[in-house]
Amino acid sequence: MKQLAILSIVLFLFACNNEKKPEQASAENNNNNAPVAPAPSTEEYKPTYNLTYTADGTEISNSASLLVTSDKDKLKPDAPFLCMLTSNAAKNNNEYLTLNFLMNTKPGTYPVVGASFQRGKDNASEMYGGILGGKPKLTDYTVTITECKDLGSNNMGGHKWSISGTWQGIVVKATSVMLMDKSKNHPAEVKLDKGSFTNLTFDDNWEQMMEEGLKKMKEKAK
Repeated sequence: MKQLAILSIVLFLFACNNEKKPEQASAENNNNNAPVAPAPSTEEYKPTYNLTYTADGTEISNSASLLVTSDKDKLKPDAPFLCMLTSNAAKNNNEYLTLNFLMNTKPGTYPVVGASFQRGKDNASEMYGGILGGKPKLTDYTVTITECKDLGSNNMGGHKWSISGTWQGIVVKATSVMLMDKSKNHPAEVKLDKGSFTNLTFDDNWEQMMEEGLKKMKEKAK
């Protein structure tokens, strides 16, 4: 009987030592299953740019966007669209670029109809070209569309497109206002050479989209 009693006590103590409280077991399980935080990345963030060009030999990389409208002046029969490429405030020297050209939704070479370029800040700023307020006109400079993709319906009555292209040797004259300032030795022109852009997207019915948007705004305002 004594042996049975001692065996019962030993088994009881063994069970107590190995039994875990529910709270303790739950906590340990949660700790084991907790997600491990990823180690911080040591790689330097490098932004991706879709526009690269040179200005007087200095290479500039930046982001660009497109706005495409119908060419109301019909400057070129086989190029019904007026494309406005803009790139704002690159990090090199506060550069702003606007390049206007005609195009169609297929690869080809199309004429530039306007360009402007600005660089520098405050008293050191320089302005070339003057397309604001002026009408587009054909020039001897061209943009070559190397790739044109139809991305499908934009669900607003038109299609979305993606284009890539290049240009070379575009010269933009300094504005007359800038040249009038004799206190600064401004160049008479800037050469925008070896330009290229990739996968810039646009909608081919931008005017229609704007009209419908304005109608909806007016209806909500009533």
